[in-house]
Amino acid sequence: VGRARLPPLRPAVLAGPVCPSLVNGFVSRQMLQVLDGQADVHTVVANSTSILRYYHICQMIWSQAETYLEEKDQERAYVQYKKFAKMYLHVICEHNAYNVKTYQKEKFQYKRLCKDALAKIGSLRTAINERYDRAAAAGMQTEKSPPEVIATTTKQTVSSAPDSRGAHGTPDLTSNENESVEDRFALLRIPSKTRVASSPAATSAGPKSPSYPASSISLKGQRQQRQEANTNNRSKNSTQAFGGLRKVFLPSSLTKRFMSYAKKNTRKGVETCGVLCGKLSNNQIHISSCIIPPQSGTANTTVTQGEEKLISLQISKGLLTLGWIHTHPTQACFLSSIDLHTQFSYQVMMPEAIAIVMAPTDKRMQEGTFSLTTRGLSVLKSCKRTGFHQHPDSGTMYRRAAHVEVTKEKTIFYDLR
Repeated sequence: VGRARLPPLRPAVLAGPVCPSLVNGFVSRQMLQVLDGQADVHTVVANSTSILRYYHICQMIWSQAETYLEEKDQERAYVQYKKFAKMYLHVICEHNAYNVKTYQKEKFQYKRLCKDALAKIGSLRTAINERYDRAAAAGMQTEKSPPEVIATTTKQTVSSAPDSRGAHGTPDLTSNENESVEDRFALLRIPSKTRVASSPAATSAGPKSPSYPASSISLKGQRQQRQEANTNNRSKNSTQAFGGLRKVFLPSSLTKRFMSYAKKNTRKGVETCGVLCGKLSNNQIHISSCIIPPQSGTANTTVTQGEEKLISLQISKGLLTLGWIHTHPTQACFLSSIDLHTQFSYQVMMPEAIAIVMAPTDKRMQEGTFSLTTRGLSVLKSCKRTGFHQHPDSGTMYRRAAHVEVTKEKTIFYDLR
């Protein structure tokens, strides 16, 4: 929920006597300012994108808010409810299909949810105010500074802040990129890698030779390093600071099972793709499902259909969109320019979203789990080119997804083809 953190407060060093009520009010206001900043939504409506996609994004935000509220994580629930309200009022309500008769059911459903969200925002704001004021007062009475109390109250969000670099020295992804980027919802249809007619800015000749991310390692090495880096991190309450990427748990059997579903296409040298879905629990994300939508493909592209059916299934099962998986049956394990733009669309919607590439013919690395770097997000935010094209130094635009941990959990597959 963003990377801003509370600056240290030391009322004891202020000149003159300090009024406890003034200090308490300042602490709570400061925390609410931080949370309000994380709830910003800077998007412009793209009417070419189905309003159902926007409704689905709202549903994902609502689902996370409800989970956080149930887990009594008031700060994160507050942020998500506020994001939901802003998304509905400032984006969906501006869509040209908002009043279309076809979508009246969704209109009134989310209108009611928005009223509910606004009510919960008010009650949570009051509760957070009171709790932080009590914590600050208790800190003064016991000669503790308020920050120490606040750090404890917010699940060690200040004292246990992770380093800004990843587990292996790679730059960490700034999770609030999605709150400042330009609108790219036209890309949020499902993981389609649509072929585009060649133009001066794009070519359909196919992807250029692979540019591996600097931290690429073998599949076995990836799994071993993930397990080592994430030992003892699966506590009930995540100790990540506000703004850190949430942990993503990926079932070890998912990729092998996906390849069995893609076997027929892989034999013919045709790509196959699927959508990774799951749920949020204790501020950690668990990939539990893979949906394979209706699609057609070539050796280096896939085109998916049936968006409404896909969204309907996700909503009915309460599933969050957590990334995508696709094959490179005849190519190396890397993200092409089209793959990068597709991943951008997922990561804008969910900062923890990942891209898994399966490349059975690549002797160096047959499987990779990637996410965009801060530089990659910045470059793709301003790149308007389509089709296969080159990005400068594309190997630094994505990296191994260090926030992913492989587990022995099971995966449910939904084949909609």
